[in-house]
Amino acid sequence: MSADRPLRLLFLTDDREDYLADGVLHGLRSLAGVAVVDVPRKECLYVGGRRCREAPELGVRGGGFTLYGLLQEPAGGIDRSQIWRRLEAGWFDAVVVGNVWRQWGQLLQWQALLAGIPLLLLDGDDDERLYPSSGTRYRQFGVMSGLRRLLAAPTCHYFKRELTGRSRPWGRRLQLHPLAFAVPEEVIVAAVPTKTQRFPAHVVDAELQALIGGSTGYAFADEAAYRADLGAARFGITGRRAGWDCLRHYEIAASGTVLCVRDLDRKPPRCAPHGLVDGDNCLGYTSATGLLQRLEALDPAEERRLQQAALDWVRGQTSRRRAAGLLAAAGLTTANLSTADLDQPLSWRRST
Repeated sequence: MSADRPLRLLFLTDDREDYLADGVLHGLRSLAGVAVVDVPRKECLYVGGRRCREAPELGVRGGGFTLYGLLQEPAGGIDRSQIWRRLEAGWFDAVVVGNVWRQWGQLLQWQALLAGIPLLLLDGDDDERLYPSSGTRYRQFGVMSGLRRLLAAPTCHYFKRELTGRSRPWGRRLQLHPLAFAVPEEVIVAAVPTKTQRFPAHVVDAELQALIGGSTGYAFADEAAYRADLGAARFGITGRRAGWDCLRHYEIAASGTVLCVRDLDRKPPRCAPHGLVDGDNCLGYTSATGLLQRLEALDPAEERRLQQAALDWVRGQTSRRRAAGLLAAAGLTTANLSTADLDQPLSWRRST
């Protein structure tokens, strides 16, 4: 790549929300020296795109809070034409695939085009298995349709969120990296706000909700009200949902609120979220009564320290840093990436 032009990335997306891929795409668009062509245009990330124009009832899950409706097209727009021919001509420096489980058909079709070019496969599904370890997929399409050659190429990197003991390559050569959700810098408060309530309205732990009240489902239709409620709370409740990682972890921390994470001690070490440590920047708990007892005994100074520690943690989890870490893990660093952007935990850079 010439030093006088940006790193050119083709980002293959689809028409539904994907918190992992969408956080990465948002971050890549925030990096200087990186030019991203998202194909098709990821409508829900752009201003005004949180609802389908023709079918407005088809919105983004969770109301499109935190990640969505923020991007503007760069001056002059993005040329999304002649993608096949530009790939043939070597115009792109790398290709990012937003979700390998949903886009494997396109990979099969484009194998010849993608051979030899750096390929970054994102796996943000709640499934702990590595693609294509699915009995249903094998029964439908056979064992030879799993992109084995493409996955084993030295230029291919596989990034997985729910990385656990079940995430096994089963003899395949695979450059495997951890990956996690991220949030835009603009949703993170500048300082811990004044606290006026103990818990937010949305309490995702049903056992705790039975003791303290609140809603276990979505409690807000307005994002500003949701964020204000989180910021007013001293403690935010979160934990494993369909997968260990969820945007709520980051939203609570971004509001300067103490993260209370149910069963944190059971989370596999390489599985996102990364860097949360009980008693350091969050509180782990295993029962609702145990958590309430711990909160009653918490010193006010320690509570304030934990709120600030949560805020410090999430400042290292921005979409821009996540995108920079992704490029670094794939060996795609450029002179335009700042040292601060690349200051990632070791788990970002290590492949196995």
